[in-house]
Amino acid sequence: MATPPRPARLAVNARWLLPGSLEGTGWYSHRLLERLATTPDWELHLFFDRPVKDFNYPGSVKHVVGLPARSPFLWTLWNEVSVPMALWRIKADAYWSPDGLLPSRRALQRFGLGSLPMAATVHDLNFVHQPEGIPKAVGSYYRRVVARSAVEANALLTVSETTRADLIKTYPLGSKKITLASNAPQQNFTPKPEVGHAARQRWAGGLPYFLFVGAFTPRKNIATLLRAFEQHQARNPERREALVLVGNPLHRDSELIELARRAGPRVHWVGRIEGSELNDLYSGALAFAFPSRFEGFGIPLVEAMASGCPLLSSSASCMPEIAGDAARYAEPDDVEAWTDLLYRATTEDPGPWIQRGLERAAYFSWDRSAEQVRQTLLELLATARQ
Repeated sequence: MATPPRPARLAVNARWLLPGSLEGTGWYSHRLLERLATTPDWELHLFFDRPVKDFNYPGSVKHVVGLPARSPFLWTLWNEVSVPMALWRIKADAYWSPDGLLPSRRALQRFGLGSLPMAATVHDLNFVHQPEGIPKAVGSYYRRVVARSAVEANALLTVSETTRADLIKTYPLGSKKITLASNAPQQNFTPKPEVGHAARQRWAGGLPYFLFVGAFTPRKNIATLLRAFEQHQARNPERREALVLVGNPLHRDSELIELARRAGPRVHWVGRIEGSELNDLYSGALAFAFPSRFEGFGIPLVEAMASGCPLLSSSASCMPEIAGDAARYAEPDDVEAWTDLLYRATTEDPGPWIQRGLERAAYFSWDRSAEQVRQTLLELLATARQ
């Protein structure tokens, strides 16, 4: 009796799956792998760079590959030595990297895998267009390796039409297909109007508040928001609103600290907030303000919309693509325009903006994106069998 063929072995870069500290690429990997693990089309082999007890997807096999890679030098060792060796050891049929970083064809050739089918998800090219705030060695590594990975990959995925166009413009990709597999809210965000009073009391000194969520890096452009908030208070002394900033306080620089001091005691740095508490913060806010200069997607926009929070958004990069008609827009560095947006958020009826946001947020679905990724990876595996 003939032995049935083994299932295809799909290896996945799982290095961003960090227990208790998932960020953008980690959430993207996690939410998609939850869904991709349920398909009978393959056997998933997850490559971690350290032992991990969590992330036990049905039918998947976890591998600790090489040493913990948390610097450009160690990333190079991981991608160019540890990953090719692991791919050879498990007899992988294809490899997918959700962070856009692939081993080079030259490194794979040393293990007889020079033609291994590979796919990469590229989230954005901020290291090309907005390198400020990125350590020099990190930016240099990403510019070099993402460029090579995009060219050498058999298939590319990305999270927005804006990034797809950017990839085509930036790299010599020819007619290579780039599949859109968007982000979605990292968890189940819903409108919670009943939490407004408690949210104001807990995070904003009892005042109505504007909200920002994100990393405190130069491209997020928090400085413009702080300047606009200072002007809003000066021009409207009869109004009493607060500004709540959610993010890692380690990223605050001296300019932001000084701008916050000038804006006064109604600026509240509340650190990292996640889960239901973040949902409460969005739901209780007057508006979510997002003055970013550059994004590949802008997940907080979708989280805010799903939470029933009106949007004030930068008109740059992918923001109009993601928020559509659910946001009021301003150029990212136009302090006057942002001051006007803050005032309008306190005086205009939020109802239509909330409704548009809820309708727009419903468009973004992990199930839909997982199906796009699944089809791309099945096509990739089909090339391995030819």
